[in-house]
Amino acid sequence: MKELFEYLKLNNLTISSCESFTGGYFSNEITNITGASNYYKGGFVCYSDEFKTKVLGVDIEVIKKYGVVSFETLNEMLDKTHEMLKTDIVFAFTGFATPIDNNPQSGISYVGFKIKNKNYIFEFKETKNLTREEYKKNSCEFIINKLLNL
Repeated sequence: MKELFEYLKLNNLTISSCESFTGGYFSNEITNITGASNYYKGGFVCYSDEFKTKVLGVDIEVIKKYGVVSFETLNEMLDKTHEMLKTDIVFAFTGFATPIDNNPQSGISYVGFKIKNKNYIFEFKETKNLTREEYKKNSCEFIINKLLNL
């Protein structure tokens, strides 16, 4: 997270977030850094489908057709958050966090960011039975590394 913060400072960029399975983990981690308010403008914790559609404005037909955990839904989450918060970078997360159970999609998530009006979306998958907090941490580190390596 500190590498992301340094990148934001160096480039004078603002960020926001739209979190589902991470439940505010990303926001918490960035706001634990002194001076984060200069770069982090806010975010949404949209855990339910109802919040995603009624507050954020994700098209219900996208969720019905592709599922709430999908490339398409994450794409909408990125776009809607950018429209509302107008930051330079938006991070978003939707998925089925661990522990691995009978759901064949357990451990599969879509994570991404929007920068310069382009969305970068990745499938994030864990097959190990991690705690939910470890899964959240790993997904945040994964997407931050993707941005920093761009």
